[in-house]
Amino acid sequence: TESATEMLYARSQLVMAAKAFGLQAIDMVHINFRDLDGLKVECEGGRQMGFTGKQGIHPAQIDIINELFAPSPTEIDFASRAVQEYETTAAKGKGACVVDGVVVDMPVYKWAKKIVERATKAGML
Repeated sequence: TESATEMLYARSQLVMAAKAFGLQAIDMVHINFRDLDGLKVECEGGRQMGFTGKQGIHPAQIDIINELFAPSPTEIDFASRAVQEYETTAAKGKGACVVDGVVVDMPVYKWAKKIVERATKAGML
């Protein structure tokens, strides 16, 4: 179906398995390659589910997929500051710090580190 609700369980399981093994979770193809608005909606939903990318079948899809799965400037800014602050705090023997009112502990640090790595690989940093 257009909403792909029947695929929700399988897609969720794919994200969880990929994350458990430290792998990227790549979302399924949006087969109507002329429906770029539908592709955008699918990309937004997939990213919210935890997918790190999406398969494309047509060159017209590439820019939308790249844009919607790339970290935003706001995410990059926060992640960069969180990594820096956590590493400074950890060097002092503490296990957490606060950045912009958010507690940055090991799980948040790992998340932020991945954002910084993705941004660096994408040439955004």
